[in-house]
Amino acid sequence: MSTSSTPARPVSRGREIRTGLRDATPLALGALPFGLLFGAVGQQADLSLLDTMLMSALVNGGSAQMIATGLMASGTAWFLVVATCLVVNMRHVFYSAALSAKVRHLPTLWRAVLAYGMIDAIYVLAAKRYEDATDDRRGQEHWYVLAASVLMYAGWLSSTLVGYVFGKDVTAIDGLGLDFAIYATYIGLVVSCFTSKRAVAAGLMGGVLALALHRLPYQSGLFFATLAATVALAVWEGRVRAEDGTPKTAEQEPTAGD
Repeated sequence: MSTSSTPARPVSRGREIRTGLRDATPLALGALPFGLLFGAVGQQADLSLLDTMLMSALVNGGSAQMIATGLMASGTAWFLVVATCLVVNMRHVFYSAALSAKVRHLPTLWRAVLAYGMIDAIYVLAAKRYEDATDDRRGQEHWYVLAASVLMYAGWLSSTLVGYVFGKDVTAIDGLGLDFAIYATYIGLVVSCFTSKRAVAAGLMGGVLALALHRLPYQSGLFFATLAATVALAVWEGRVRAEDGTPKTAEQEPTAGD
């Protein structure tokens, strides 16, 4: 009589990591021109190589870094630079709200690491990955997000370094239209999330408001547009659940496809 038992199905951690690296590669390549440009801007603003690299390493946000560098070059007070960067990155509050229920089971260190790498591109990938999770891979999505974040982070730091070293040779990159690659990738990722009337309506509302408010300083129009669309979707979601008699519990949280 055999005493051997059927081995448990291996954890899909490795598959999550490979998939995360694969999905993030196009985004990382599309972001390279931004990193090159920032490195060149840092050089021209008379920042040291250390300061430029530290900004990419600690801030990890292209728009905020570009704005902060310009403000510092013009002699703006440091607290105004910090406040401006906070306004520019306020959209990350919504990222946290959207994904908090998905990662609350993770240890604090894990949540901190994932939060640090949660740039725009990673949020798009993470939101889609959590929604598409299958039973055999559920619970391991954080490895996907981590792998994608590490790849994007490494690409950002590397391109910043190259941009700084060869600053004079890459200053014209902003006019080459290379940023189209990352925008096209974003569009493809976001459109695939519009799987319901509510998701489409929220997306259209946010887009229209963002265009209408695009002249507001420091990209704050994007923040207010996102806020308005999020509130509208939350109210709509609450009314639909009330009409259906469905209690809003932690196990039944709305997703982009609801």
